[in-house]
Amino acid sequence: MPWTPVLPAAFLLFLLFQSTPAQKGVTQEPAILIVNEGESVNITCSVTNKGILVGMYLKREVVNAMEVLYIKNNSHTSTVNFHYKDRIESSLLGTEMRITLHQLQKNDTAVYVCSGSTLENFEPRNVLSHGTILVVKEMEQAECCVASWVPYVLSFMVLISVSALGYLILSHIDIKKHCQEGKKKQANTVYEDMSYTHRVNTLATGNSYSNY
Repeated sequence: MPWTPVLPAAFLLFLLFQSTPAQKGVTQEPAILIVNEGESVNITCSVTNKGILVGMYLKREVVNAMEVLYIKNNSHTSTVNFHYKDRIESSLLGTEMRITLHQLQKNDTAVYVCSGSTLENFEPRNVLSHGTILVVKEMEQAECCVASWVPYVLSFMVLISVSALGYLILSHIDIKKHCQEGKKKQANTVYEDMSYTHRVNTLATGNSYSNY
């Protein structure tokens, strides 16, 4: 199964999520992550509004939406979804949350969004980020992609080699032809010179006899 459609799908997910109305008050990096199965990724989220931070969420959207993680501010307690148990590390320092997802699987592909629960003028508010698109590829997809290019590369190299060889052969034939034509012209010139010299000598000899 080729992985080339992954990128268009990822951008489609991104545009789909961006089109949903939300109050943006969290910055999140990076915007897109494309990794192989078994690898790890880091996501960083920071609350930018002026409210008092109560806690932060990491939510999975678009594909199999669920709440992945919740960390309460000023506390070491966190709640992790069982799908990500033993595969996630997190920390909340001030208004910044850092998350590491380990042993990623293909079905982890989704849009991951950080949201903050805040109090502003004693009123609760939820603020969101633009999210991170995470695309997890199978290892065989990457190998398949590389292998699929091999015939094209070999064909191109063969075409270049044949073209170069043909050019050398034609050049050699052309040079040889010019050399042969040059030799013929030289031989004709020598023959003409000899004929002319012979005629001159003949005329000179005839004239000497006529004087007697």
